[in-house]
Amino acid sequence: MFGFLLTIGNVVLLALIYWQTSTYLVHRVDDSIYTMSANFKNVPPAQVLAEVNDALAYDLRKSNIYGLFTPDLKVITGNMNSFPTELAVDGKIHQFAHRELPQYRPGGNVPAAPTGLARAIVRRLQNGEILVVGRDFTQLAEIKTIIFNALIVSGAVIIAIGLISGFALSIRPLRRINAIRDTSRRIMQGELSLRMPVSRRNDELDMLAVIVNLMLEEIERLLTEVKSVTDTLAHDLRTPLTRIRLLLYRAQQQCAPPHHPEQQLLDRALSETDALLGRFRALLRISEIENRQRKAGFTEINPSDVLGQIAELFDALAEDKSVQLKVVYEATGAIHADPELLFEALSNLVDNAIKFTPSGGTVTVKLSEQDAVARIDVIDTGCGIEAGERDAVLQRFYRSNRQQGTEGYGLGLSVVAAVVHLHGFSLKFQESKIGTHVTVFCS
Repeated sequence: MFGFLLTIGNVVLLALIYWQTSTYLVHRVDDSIYTMSANFKNVPPAQVLAEVNDALAYDLRKSNIYGLFTPDLKVITGNMNSFPTELAVDGKIHQFAHRELPQYRPGGNVPAAPTGLARAIVRRLQNGEILVVGRDFTQLAEIKTIIFNALIVSGAVIIAIGLISGFALSIRPLRRINAIRDTSRRIMQGELSLRMPVSRRNDELDMLAVIVNLMLEEIERLLTEVKSVTDTLAHDLRTPLTRIRLLLYRAQQQCAPPHHPEQQLLDRALSETDALLGRFRALLRISEIENRQRKAGFTEINPSDVLGQIAELFDALAEDKSVQLKVVYEATGAIHADPELLFEALSNLVDNAIKFTPSGGTVTVKLSEQDAVARIDVIDTGCGIEAGERDAVLQRFYRSNRQQGTEGYGLGLSVVAAVVHLHGFSLKFQESKIGTHVTVFCS
């Protein structure tokens, strides 16, 4: 953009130079013509012929043009072969093409020469004769052409230099912007320890990068503190909760018969304790998965093997609930993943699909390949998830309106999101008229 603006400015400047030069040259010629014409103003018509011949004789440069014509435009004298059609008898200066006349020969024929340009003024004398007074403009026109061509060439060179310089000067900032963009994407993917690159130039990009880096440091510190508190609470409370459950279990064994009111209270206390322990285990599992160093188990695997384990694990559960489980997979290429974590994520998706699909419904798990990328679809005919809640259900402890009243902690899809994020895969909710359609793209 800077090169383009520089080019436009130079073109305007060169055009102004040409216009000013051209105007100046024309004015100089016109002033001379007016002066020459004024010399004939007070000359009697009978003496005009002699004055024209004298003016031509004393024109050493042979650049002036004089012509005396009869009322019917026939040549009387002068260095013009004929009356130009471009001229009008109006007392104004006009430009016309004429034959260049190297010298004046009184009473003789004027030899033909190459056509040039001239400017002249035409006046009608008192006796009806027509007087043409002008000046050859060929050399000045050539000068204008030379200036115009020089401006065109220099303008083209300036345009080329301006655009090339603008492009060359933009390469380094664009590289820095691309580096900032790539770093930003990696930070968005969870690598909060990264910082924006800062050069030694201390320019505007560096000033912005420094501010962003300070902001990232504060965000990382706050997130680390929150995560640390959450993980610490989950870890520290799991032990006393386990002890409480053990004490409740012992009390249950030593208490009254099964249908006694106290026994029922102990059963409810054990159930609530188990629910709390399940939530803490899920939180610690998410924290473990979100740890970017948890990649020791990554290897090249065939996703169809994982789907085979899914089918084997959930066949009985689907049958007990009268839900038809279909596992369909095509031949795909290997993917780089942790088979245990991928199995855990798909297990959560299939478990949710079966849980929220009514009896007689269908859950389909399909493996296919799209644009050389493995794609796993989990489709059910259950209650579905509203479009406005599809991002929220991936957050911890969130349960959609249609899932209220069912068992669960609201952490299953959070585990799925953590596994997908760790692998660099993508998860997308597809539009579906009935139930839920979730797709995991393994790329």
